[in-house]
Amino acid sequence: MSNNLVYIIHKVEAGQTLYSLVNKYNCSVLEVSELNPSLKSGVGIKIGQTLKFPMIKNGKHVSAWAFYNAKKKSIEIPAQEFKTHIVKAGETIFSIAKLYDLDISYLVEANNISDNIIKIGGKLIVDKTELERRVKSNEKKTSPVLIVSPIGVRMQETGVAEVINTSNRTSKYLAMHRTAPVGSNIKITNEANGITIIARVVGNLGLVGPDENIMLKLSPYAFYKLRPKDTTLRATVEYYLPNAKKSSGLK
Repeated sequence: MSNNLVYIIHKVEAGQTLYSLVNKYNCSVLEVSELNPSLKSGVGIKIGQTLKFPMIKNGKHVSAWAFYNAKKKSIEIPAQEFKTHIVKAGETIFSIAKLYDLDISYLVEANNISDNIIKIGGKLIVDKTELERRVKSNEKKTSPVLIVSPIGVRMQETGVAEVINTSNRTSKYLAMHRTAPVGSNIKITNEANGITIIARVVGNLGLVGPDENIMLKLSPYAFYKLRPKDTTLRATVEYYLPNAKKSSGLK
């Protein structure tokens, strides 16, 4: 740019002359000479020489400001309106998913819901296409698929599973179980629909207290991948205890 004008950089090729380039860029020799002081000496142009030519539109020089606005306008993508839902009193993520016939795991993941709690007046995206797009874009960031290593005695147990209420939003499959070793992987199957995931154990549940009737707790991302119909679900877990004995009473 020169004097707040936009110019074009051109590298001279064989067979080109100053006059042919002036015609090409719809400008005058005087204008080009002002941008390229070396031309004022009367020396002709050379192959490989770099020259500046003013950008002309409708017979007028294009200013930097006009060029910026035109370029910005050409690449701007109009804001798209997605179908949304304003949370009302008494509604849950489960009732909203059912209302719009949505995959609950997509609804939760795309709206960054970290637990079962949604606030009255909150706005949720319920557009199926947008939910799917957001979830698929997040799949690139997920962790590698886990496996259950068959080392030790195979254990299988059925009971109640629920989500871990946490503000920590993670795309990892994490679990808390009563006896499965911390750091190990366990296979979890939703008995209602047969959907299975593999989660890593990050903590153990207590034998007594608020969790004594809960078999398993899962991170929100893992819990909703099982497509639950309520805040709890009945699940079967499979894992291995390296030093366990079959007489322990566990199946």
